Amino acid sequence: MTGGAGDPRGASPAKRPTSRDVAAAAGVSRATVSYVLNGADAKHRITPATRDRVLEVAQRLGYEPNAVALALRAGRTEIVLVEMPNWPIGPPVAEAISTMVEALEQLGYTPLVHFQRADPRSLARASQRVHPVGVIAPGHELSPEVVTRLQALGTRGLVAFDQQPLPHVYTYVIEQSRIGRLAIEHLAGRGHRRLLALMPDDPGVAELVEQRLAGAIAAAREHGVTLLSEHVPVSRASIERTLATELGRREPATGIYAFNDEQALVAHAVLRDRGVSMPDEMALIGCDDSPAAERVRPRLTTVRFDDHGRWREIAAHLHAMIRGEGAYPEATASEPVVIEGETT
Repeated sequence: MTGGAGDPRGASPAKRPTSRDVAAAAGVSRATVSYVLNGADAKHRITPATRDRVLEVAQRLGYEPNAVALALRAGRTEIVLVEMPNWPIGPPVAEAISTMVEALEQLGYTPLVHFQRADPRSLARASQRVHPVGVIAPGHELSPEVVTRLQALGTRGLVAFDQQPLPHVYTYVIEQSRIGRLAIEHLAGRGHRRLLALMPDDPGVAELVEQRLAGAIAAAREHGVTLLSEHVPVSRASIERTLATELGRREPATGIYAFNDEQALVAHAVLRDRGVSMPDEMALIGCDDSPAAERVRPRLTTVRFDDHGRWREIAAHLHAMIRGEGAYPEATASEPVVIEGETT
C-alpha cells in the first residue's frame, strides 16, 4: 500500500542542502563557502560582502557543515570526553554529571560522558574514535604517557580528578578521606565517644569505602573515640540485623556514621521503627546531601562533598586551557561540609 496525497509515507525525503548548493546560490566557489564557514575568510582575503552573502544563503537553505568533516580538517573536534569511574549513580554523581554537561554545553562544547568499565584501555579507544578537544577523567587514567598521546590527538584541555594533585595535569582534588574525617569530628564534637561506621559491602565502591573509612579511623584516634566498623549490604534486612546486634550490646554506640545517604536512610528507618530517638538515643550522619535527606523526618544530618557549582568552575578552567587564554590554578580542592539536620 502506498501513501496518497498528504500522506508523509508517500513523500520523498527532502534533499539535504550541500556546500555545492550554497556556492551556486551565492555565486561563489565551493572553496569560498568552505573558507567562510570555517572562519578562515580573513586569511583567504574573502571580502565582507562575499562573506555575508555566503552566510545568508547558508542560513536560508538550512545548510549545516558536516561536523565530522570539519573535525578532520581541523585535526580536532569540539567534543569534551568525560570519563566517569564505576561509581553508583546516586544523587551527587547524577548532579555532578548534569552540572558538568550543562556548563560545557553553555561554553559551546559537546560533552560525551563515557563510563569506565573493566577494560583499562577504554579511555584510549574512546579518544582515538572522537579526537576530543578536552578530557576529564580519573587521575589513574591520565598518566604522563597518556597525556602525551591525547595531546598528539589534538586534546588541548585536560582535567584529572584524584585524591591528591598530580604534577603533570590540572587536578580536581576530591579527598575522600576528608569526608570520613569530617563526619567523625562532627559526632565527636557532639560528645559521642563510641561510634559505629556503617559501610557497604559492595566491590564497586570498595576503594571509596577504604578511603572514607581511613579518614574516619584517623579522626577517631585523634579524638579518643572508639570506632567500630561493619561492612553490610545496603538492604533493610542486613542493616536491621547489624543495628539489632549493636543496640543489644552492654555499651552500644551512641552515634552512626554511614558511608552515604542511601545507607543512612535505611538505618534511619530501622531506628525510627524500633522506637530509637534520634539524636537523643542514637545520632546518625550520612554523606551525599541527597534530596531525601532533607525530606525525611527527623531531617538527616549529612556531608556534602563539595559546592554544587564546583563543576562549573572546572569547566571554565578547561575552557581556558583549550582556548589558550586566561590563567587557571594547578589544582582545585573540594571542600566537604556538614549539612546539619536533626539527627545529630
